[in-house]
Amino acid sequence: MSINVFIRAVMDNMENAPQKVALVTGGGGRLGAMICRDLASLGFAVALTCHRSITQASRLADQIKTDGGMAQPFTLDLQSSQSIGAVVEDVKRHWGPITLLVNNAGTFLPDSSQDGWETMDAIFKINLQGPLWLSMNVAQAMKQSTVAGHIITLCDIWGERPLGGHAAYGAAKSGMIMATRVLAKDLAPKIRVNAIAPGAVLPPEGGNPGFDAMVRRTPLADRMGPEAILHALRYLLGAEFVTGEVLHVDGGRHLM
Repeated sequence: MSINVFIRAVMDNMENAPQKVALVTGGGGRLGAMICRDLASLGFAVALTCHRSITQASRLADQIKTDGGMAQPFTLDLQSSQSIGAVVEDVKRHWGPITLLVNNAGTFLPDSSQDGWETMDAIFKINLQGPLWLSMNVAQAMKQSTVAGHIITLCDIWGERPLGGHAAYGAAKSGMIMATRVLAKDLAPKIRVNAIAPGAVLPPEGGNPGFDAMVRRTPLADRMGPEAILHALRYLLGAEFVTGEVLHVDGGRHLM
């Protein structure tokens, strides 16, 4: 291949590279899948990551492609700094700099586990250390883009209010809320950083008495639905003067 042909090929790839690239953690799950499909409909090339459900994530990526969007599954272990760094580099090689990160993946476990220390370690790595390290790595990649970057984290009301038996989970989510505010300050003006704190929007599979009790204490329970998260996400994407905020999408649950 001559140097001119090589340069032309590189230029063609750059011209065809998507200008909006989103990395979504937990993309194979129920809410994560909805987020991925919605972002693809908005013109994002979606890197949907998963830890173990690669078959489910691959199926979702194929569905998005069938619908005319751009999507690619990636395996990500939020408990491994090496895995986090590798995924960021893989997405950059595939599509170019990431312009949007959605920290959606998480684990909800009680403190009263037989392997308490190991459970606590997993809770902090998956809900705090991993997303924070990923955010910091992605931020470096975002600085290489001509498009303004945005990081959005799915937090939780239990990061602001105590939930009995879930000290580690609450501490991790609280830490991620503070991390959102610190990163918003450190990364401005090039990158905006915000969070969404969902309430009862998506019933757990198989039912859950705690979830049902939360619904009963939600003022706008009759309007419950996961679409509320998609609306909030779209709002934050367009709210160019908003950073460092935690948007409560819980039907007024945090007021009770």
